[in-house]
Amino acid sequence: MSASTPISYAQFATWVQDALNHLYDSPRLQDHPLAGLLAERSATRVQRGQTLRRLLINAILSMAPEPGTPAQSPDWRAYRILELHFIEGQTPAQVMRALGLGRTLYFKEKARMVEALTQVLWEQHAERFALDEAQADALPQNGLEELTSIQARVEHLNLGQVLDELCAMMMPLAQAKGCMLVCAPAADLHVRADRVLLRQAIVDVLGHVLEMSDTLSLTLAGFTDARSRGVRISIQPTPAHAALPASALALATQLMRLMGGEVTVQSGEIHLRWPAEDAAAKTLLVIDDNAGLIQLFRRYLTGHAWRVIGAGNLAEALAVAAETTPDAVVLDVMLPGQDGWEALRTLKSHEHTRRAPVIICSVMHQPELAAQLGAAGYLKKPVTQAQLLQALASLA
Repeated sequence: MSASTPISYAQFATWVQDALNHLYDSPRLQDHPLAGLLAERSATRVQRGQTLRRLLINAILSMAPEPGTPAQSPDWRAYRILELHFIEGQTPAQVMRALGLGRTLYFKEKARMVEALTQVLWEQHAERFALDEAQADALPQNGLEELTSIQARVEHLNLGQVLDELCAMMMPLAQAKGCMLVCAPAADLHVRADRVLLRQAIVDVLGHVLEMSDTLSLTLAGFTDARSRGVRISIQPTPAHAALPASALALATQLMRLMGGEVTVQSGEIHLRWPAEDAAAKTLLVIDDNAGLIQLFRRYLTGHAWRVIGAGNLAEALAVAAETTPDAVVLDVMLPGQDGWEALRTLKSHEHTRRAPVIICSVMHQPELAAQLGAAGYLKKPVTQAQLLQALASLA
């Protein structure tokens, strides 16, 4: 069905439910009526399936509660139902055990969240349907701008456990493709990443590789060396062409960037890597209610011996500082409901932050006032990577 053919909401909802239930079944998604509706008209069959999977996963991730919402709140519980069941592939029984839910509440909350997700996708479809042909032709082709609203929840992950779970999940698909999937041990190898985003990045790469008809075996392994650590995907036989085009790795690349990592390709191997954590690395606490700026600074400082942690307000920052004792602080003075200048004075007197130099980062231009109140530097938004590095270098 083409994007220009009107359909009912009831039919659309039925298609969404079916596509969610077959999220990692590539042949099913490639021929799915929802893919024909939401993908670009010029997309190939494979691209339609990839687009549909990406749209569904991004829609689920976009429903995560706002930062600061208590982890035990009903909103988080409802979101986790979608995340665990559809993205991570857990059975209803496993999700109920993980979240401590009874059968009735589980299915009630799941139905409510699927309906909310369907509404999100329906509105996106309605907006696209309303565009004329000229506007439609001007739309971005990859849709990756949707990822800018996603906030990575970075934590220390046991990479071996993540890879073992993914191998078990992807094994049936690999076997159906006539490919042998091997998971090499990665015991005691930890990375700082968002578990859901990392899983999706790996799954997306594996999905693309499995579409290569000449792939006989895949090895999924953790690795570490003097400069980096992460996931290695080895392809046999080594493709005669350049493995995968950059466009095929676009989603994984964006997801890795959200977590401070990168994707690199060499003959027969794809690496999802992070810089090795330097024992001498310093901690930068960024206090800003804009999660996107925190992610931007994390990307700016990848490979520069700085570890970035974020906080959306002063109270959260002080709680984080009590656990990490930051080496430096970047502070936005335009915090919602708070006077950033008072926050600066608090940071300069608090036991866990008083020794850390504070750099003011704001759309305002008040460097003299900042200096008078004890700031060690001033950055005016928008901030470039060079400006941030120069400000941090001046603290040494």
